[in-house]
Amino acid sequence: MRQMDYSEDIWNETVLRVSKHFSVTAEFDFMLFIVGIQELGTGMTQYTRDEKWDIINLGKCRLLTNLGYLEQTGKDKEGWPEFEAIKNVKSLSPNLQKRLLKQAMIAYFDEVLEPVEQ
Repeated sequence: MRQMDYSEDIWNETVLRVSKHFSVTAEFDFMLFIVGIQELGTGMTQYTRDEKWDIINLGKCRLLTNLGYLEQTGKDKEGWPEFEAIKNVKSLSPNLQKRLLKQAMIAYFDEVLEPVEQ
């Protein structure tokens, strides 16, 4: 896994790779949704609006786990992962939170997607 570095150029390259891989114009919430789908293991299917937001939140939780802010403690009765805070992410500014999530997404997609052919 690439060390969790961040620059707008690296972020834009990651967005391009995700866009090409999924044949969409990827954006931040879509990428969180993809991370959540992978974590849940249900694949692309029909989801309600509330389920989509739950999956996006799950993606955030997985990435915050990778960053050391959360720890997965198990699964609930419906099979959804449960997390516990290790560090207080809410004490960070919204801009820093988003930057950290982008940084974690870069590392995540570096691990799971093939590089874009030039």
